Amino acid sequence: MGVRAEHDSLEVFLKGALSDDARSRVLFVSFTQWGFALAALADTAACLSRMGSEPVLAFWGGSTPMHDTGWSTNHTIARILRSPARDQRVREALLAGGIPRSAVAKPPIRHWRPSQPVNIDRALNRSEIKALEYYGSPMGRAMLQVRTLTDTPVTDAYYWPRRLLHLAARSYAYAYDQTAQLIRERGITAVAVYNGRFLHDRAASAAAQAAGVPVLYYDTGGIDTDFDLTDSVTHDWTDLQRRMLSLYDTWPADERDEVGGSWFTDRLNHKAPDNALFVEAQERGTSIERPDTKCLVAYFSSSGDEIAELELDWSQFIGDQPDALRILADLCREKDGYTLVIRSHPHKRMKPKLDVEEWHAAVAQARPDIHIDEHSPIDSYELMRQADIVVTYGSTTGVEAAFAGKPVIVLGPSAYDQLGCAALPHTPAELSEALDNLEPGSWPGAVSYGLMMRRRGFTYESVTRLPGGGHALGDVEFEDSRPLVRHISHLLGRLQKWKSTR
Repeated sequence: MGVRAEHDSLEVFLKGALSDDARSRVLFVSFTQWGFALAALADTAACLSRMGSEPVLAFWGGSTPMHDTGWSTNHTIARILRSPARDQRVREALLAGGIPRSAVAKPPIRHWRPSQPVNIDRALNRSEIKALEYYGSPMGRAMLQVRTLTDTPVTDAYYWPRRLLHLAARSYAYAYDQTAQLIRERGITAVAVYNGRFLHDRAASAAAQAAGVPVLYYDTGGIDTDFDLTDSVTHDWTDLQRRMLSLYDTWPADERDEVGGSWFTDRLNHKAPDNALFVEAQERGTSIERPDTKCLVAYFSSSGDEIAELELDWSQFIGDQPDALRILADLCREKDGYTLVIRSHPHKRMKPKLDVEEWHAAVAQARPDIHIDEHSPIDSYELMRQADIVVTYGSTTGVEAAFAGKPVIVLGPSAYDQLGCAALPHTPAELSEALDNLEPGSWPGAVSYGLMMRRRGFTYESVTRLPGGGHALGDVEFEDSRPLVRHISHLLGRLQKWKSTR
């Protein structure tokens, strides 16, 4: 028997998320060649086909002007060398499973040009890029997800290359225009995309929203499950926390704390694979020499690049992370017997130099009693145990500290601020009051987070996991092209990167 997931049935979820009419002709527009994303697409499309719907399959990963974040294999090279790319195999698997070949849709506009101007004549910084729109949709925010540059800081002092921005804008417009035209031509009633945040997926979802068509987003599932599917945008943290609390309330009481708690204990014991990169340089159990103080406040920094991409009402927070840190430090100095220690996130070891310099300048301005930098072997979890209060701007450390029974204060956006396990002060006065409260928040609220991280979404109903980590549908394995095809494709990808950034 398979593992119990958040949802028991994909069919039941689809009936609840989409009306009968909306399920009649669902467009799966895919730009990625990541195996886990394609497996989620395949499982969902197969389920809809069994339910009597007519899925439309648009595998356009080889058509966009700019390579997608999840692109790896050139379709033309794969055809010439007779070694299909992974998304081509998924398409054939779905056709072999009963979906008619007429369901496969090529980009409908043969001689495409952007239907709105997208000319970019100079380099732009992050704020200027964010403001770019295409038919009122957030093109600029999607462009910021382009990973062509591996060392791109989040500061506005950095200007992105004009050629890269122009190519990304054209690629967004291509995905938007082609999706919009296909919706009109095929009478599409709903659209399914991967994640919804990356360049082309965001364009396709924006085109669907403009046409008044509902959108489904598929993504990775929990540690123990296979994939997630939602009718809310992937990074809607309010909806995600609603799901967390609902999952905890409906899960068997004799299992939920053990299953949810195991997510935390794996991380506390440095055994979580998805957290290994952050703790690899830390020595488990290594602690600071705790100062003789009434209250030790430990601040764990959050990821500036992830925070920068969130679309939120920022007025609800005290300020950005440097401002919030400075206010926290000032309040700790005002309070008798309070000591502030700042733990810089170990991911700073891998971040752009300019971002690291700006963060260290913010720490210097805050003047904490102790600063543990990103290279320190001090165990973050041991520091958490030593602290009387844990503060963060939104790092996962906050909910982990809540599970450990610590009072937690979160000063910025997070995926646990509505679970009752952390205080979210909106003003310096509220922060001062929170610092005086040494009572921990809701432990079940924290556990609900871990439960979702383990059992989020669905287990496969049609797709099969293979022993080597791959996937299959029916008799068709979703294997990648031969190494020669991937090597030539990699060279082509490097050529595009060079041309767009020189």
